[in-house]
Amino acid sequence: MKTILIADDDHASRRTLELHLTEEGYAVLTAANGPDAVELAVARKVDLMLLDLRLGGMDGFEVLTVIKEREPSLPVVMVTAYDDMQTAIKSIRLGAIDHLGKPVDLDHLDEVIDKIFEMSALSRTGVTFCDSFDPPFEQNIMVGRSRAMKEVYKTIGAVADSGATVLIQGESGTGKELVARALHFNSKFRNRPFIAVACSSLAPTILESELFGHEKGAFTGAVRTKPGKFELAEGGTLFLDEVSEISPEIQVKLLRFIQEREFERVGGVETLKADVRIVAASNKNLSALVAAGQFRHDLYYRLKVVSVDLPPLRERKDDILILMKFILEKLHHETGKRVDVIPQETMNRIQEHFWPGNVRELENTLRRAVLLSHGNMLLPESLHLEECNEGEWFPLILKPLHEVERQHIENVLVYTHNEKKRAAEILGISRPTLDRRIKEFGLEERQK
Repeated sequence: MKTILIADDDHASRRTLELHLTEEGYAVLTAANGPDAVELAVARKVDLMLLDLRLGGMDGFEVLTVIKEREPSLPVVMVTAYDDMQTAIKSIRLGAIDHLGKPVDLDHLDEVIDKIFEMSALSRTGVTFCDSFDPPFEQNIMVGRSRAMKEVYKTIGAVADSGATVLIQGESGTGKELVARALHFNSKFRNRPFIAVACSSLAPTILESELFGHEKGAFTGAVRTKPGKFELAEGGTLFLDEVSEISPEIQVKLLRFIQEREFERVGGVETLKADVRIVAASNKNLSALVAAGQFRHDLYYRLKVVSVDLPPLRERKDDILILMKFILEKLHHETGKRVDVIPQETMNRIQEHFWPGNVRELENTLRRAVLLSHGNMLLPESLHLEECNEGEWFPLILKPLHEVERQHIENVLVYTHNEKKRAAEILGISRPTLDRRIKEFGLEERQK
């Protein structure tokens, strides 16, 4: 039998709730003031507390604060005649699971209590994250133990100290900047600057000035000489995010810098040098852009001295649980709210979601859910996941099936840089079958 504690200084209200809840089959305890309410809640095994705002000795907010310190898992519902926005917001912020106005609608109260005890039942079959967090929360740490992520870590370790140019490719939200930071801060260059430039967010003329700097009077508004990112990153790392978006003119200048380590500021004639490692990233297939004439092939090969391909979250779902643990701990540091009980239904929804926005979408989803959650449980309805599946992310293609198959195989070969073993794994076919398809579709030229 569930036990409910009613804390209310109004005898009539207290008695009404007591009779109703007793009829509903609950064991009921009552308190007429704040100190008694705290003592009963702590000393007796209570499953739920209905707490009035106006109490003698301690008001409801004070009682709620003490209860959440001593019995953080005890669900508390504020019941008050002060049914306004400020009271409701403060109640939830202090840890109440719900807020009801007086006079209490008993049918609504029954619904709230049923929901609370349903949550309690869910928590017993869910995942509880223990306090000893693994891995320890740190800023800019990469999280994942899947085979694909271990390959990424090995590549980072192998090339971090080399100073080689690195190209990171992966869908939006997969963590490309984290890889760039890991390359820098796990290398001998860690004490030198790390500078990131979002190439897609700047107009070509502004981007050119940002990268290479400009001389005073080079253009309207250039009231002083300004060093560019190449100069500022001297001895360190310059991260060019979404490098696929840079203009053909800047591509030429970037190629020259990578080859010669030389450049001129906009409006300048002096040739400058800089010792900077270039790490570039793109969520587009640069090889396909080269084939389409939209990106210089010589720059592409200069950028991909070492290539890191980040897998989308849907291909590393074994990492979702540890990612959630990391993100929830991060949110606890940021917001002070700890959510560490994950019902199985919530986990099922998270595991089944397609995650088109990858790890960034997972973090944003959990952030919203934590901020809106009551208590320490992540309910499935708090996720607000958009209904989608893998099929919805492909456009309708009105072509014969063999043409679609040929194009798909060709795209996968481009993505894997003609690595047949990996291409066969992605396609879900054997290597001999892939070889037959390549021959059948006349794709042999791609292998040369």
